[in-house]
Amino acid sequence: MNIRHEDLTAIQELGYTETEARFLYLVATHSGYFIERQFLAFTDKSKGWCVHRLATKILERRHARRTEYGRQTRVFNLYTRKLYGEIGKDNLRNRRRQSNELIHTRLLILDFVLAHPDEPYLETEADKVAYFHETLGIPLPVLPGRIYRGLKSTANTKRYFVDRFPIFIPRPDNAFALPPVVTFTYCDTAGRSLLAYTTHLRTYEKFLRRLPDFNFVYASPAPEKFSRARSLFERTFTDSGRVDASRLRRYFELRRLWETQRSSRLTRADRDFLRYSLEHYRGEPFESAYKKWSTAGLSMDEVKVLLDPREAQPQRRFRTYELPDRYQIFQRDAGPDYRTASCNVRSVSGSVSSSGPCEC
Repeated sequence: MNIRHEDLTAIQELGYTETEARFLYLVATHSGYFIERQFLAFTDKSKGWCVHRLATKILERRHARRTEYGRQTRVFNLYTRKLYGEIGKDNLRNRRRQSNELIHTRLLILDFVLAHPDEPYLETEADKVAYFHETLGIPLPVLPGRIYRGLKSTANTKRYFVDRFPIFIPRPDNAFALPPVVTFTYCDTAGRSLLAYTTHLRTYEKFLRRLPDFNFVYASPAPEKFSRARSLFERTFTDSGRVDASRLRRYFELRRLWETQRSSRLTRADRDFLRYSLEHYRGEPFESAYKKWSTAGLSMDEVKVLLDPREAQPQRRFRTYELPDRYQIFQRDAGPDYRTASCNVRSVSGSVSSSGPCEC
């Protein structure tokens, strides 16, 4: 678990045990929401005294608010700016009240992280932008994001990776048997529809195609969706691998005219084609092929050999993971009383569990 010692200490100084502090760090960083079952899973306990103690603390200290749903499920939102500020994450939107749909997704995300707590996650927006833009050199406009309009001004702010799905670079002994390259996840509900997942792939497609190598993990509590999810991913990202020699030759010729200050020979159609091709044939192995064609005089047949599709094809690996909870309290057929009155700070104090104390 990649938690800095100073962040863990800062949460403990707010009155929490080390185990509680580790759990709250994960909640604050990845979700903002949790239920009691998740803390029990984190502590590997089957009884509720530890949960009662944590719930009492966070409510009495006003570090979290509680919303009661049906089926005796209580959802906690860790919202206090003080705790987020202590770990340098006071600008995370995890603190805010969210819709039922988004709360559902955040709980699924936390389930995934709790099952794989030791992976080195890119935890914040700043971490992700630094890695993809500064380290890998991907332009900011290509990164998936959303523009937020200011309430009191005309200024707009673009935020990146707002969906908060975990991104990490797997450890060598990771459970998915994946190579240590950047790994994206999508945490889906148990509902039959894959519309939201399809939209996510389309949103990320341009960005992901700029990466020479990546992994993708589709996580859901409904394994019956795995086959369809894989098919959608493969249809989106599987390329034929064939190189159109005539188009490539035209690109090379137009690019050489441009680079040798003979752009006056280019028609509007030529310029449009060159603009498209600079993006389509970006990076390796096309860059090396162009240089060898322009300097060594390679024929297009020799260029095609150089651009063996098996070598040029990006590596995109797909995995699935079954999440532990379908969260039926969020399903539309859960009944009219699936959600009751919102948080009541005092209510937890009068419901002490009958199980004995534990060390956590």
